[in-house]
Amino acid sequence: MAHSSHQRLSASRIIARFFFALLCLALAGLMVFHQQIPDVMGLGLIVDNLAPWMGLGIPVLLLMALVVRGRISFIALLVPMVVWAVLFGPAFLPSDQRVPEASLQVGTQNVHESAGVQAARELAAHGAQVITLQEIGEGQEPEITAELAETHPYRYMVSTVGVWSAYPLKNPEPLDLGLGWDRALRVDVASGSGDVRLYAVHAASARPTGHHERDMMLSSLAGYLAEDDSSKIVAAGDFNATSSDRHFAPVANQLEEAHYSDWGLALTWPRTLFPMLGIDHVMLRGVESASLERLEIADSDHYALAATIDLGN
Repeated sequence: MAHSSHQRLSASRIIARFFFALLCLALAGLMVFHQQIPDVMGLGLIVDNLAPWMGLGIPVLLLMALVVRGRISFIALLVPMVVWAVLFGPAFLPSDQRVPEASLQVGTQNVHESAGVQAARELAAHGAQVITLQEIGEGQEPEITAELAETHPYRYMVSTVGVWSAYPLKNPEPLDLGLGWDRALRVDVASGSGDVRLYAVHAASARPTGHHERDMMLSSLAGYLAEDDSSKIVAAGDFNATSSDRHFAPVANQLEEAHYSDWGLALTWPRTLFPMLGIDHVMLRGVESASLERLEIADSDHYALAATIDLGN
């Protein structure tokens, strides 16, 4: 009787370890192939943008491994651990900050309609030479311009997206990115180290119930970037997409993201004790990131980003 009970216990433990290994492989597969999950009822959007947070499943699996025990369980646990470390680990490590010989400081924030003047003031005080703001409220452009008149006398604004610069701006162009009304722009910043093509972007909102307009804008932006032969390009703003979003991939294929200078991800929304998503970005081509900071300024639901860009020779 005791021998039979021991056999049943062993069989149960074998089954438990088998299903545990399947769970580990499932989590690893979800992290690797999250962009292939059908976007039914917004599922793809949710999984894509929360992909880095899937690593939270690893401590849960570790507790389960301690229960089911066995060498094979801990070997199986290594699979999602390695996958997460390869896919998302590097983004959690801080980049080395440096002071380049030739640089451009760019600040960006979605000001949530009412925080434009305060954001402009604080970004300028932080050292931003080019400031781009999104979701600027009606009537705020003159106030922001007056606030920055002495330090950033050059400006260009399209709808609710604006750029104020300490350097002259050339070749301004509004971009509707397929939306039907202008919600982005591009302009050349005549810096002391040559012209820099700047794209200032505010992509449409993305919700599980609908994100077609945002997807279209990101795809259109990627098309503009693919055709742009400028030697130095910076794109900054609220893209309403994280780096792991499948619809952000066309933009990321054209530009490189400025790497966060602190530990963890540069999560910018919502501005709470525990922000969840990094939907604001500074993207680069032909230049390098010297530093990227997240700033808690102005009365907005987004954090601001301040990037020091190495313009090289």
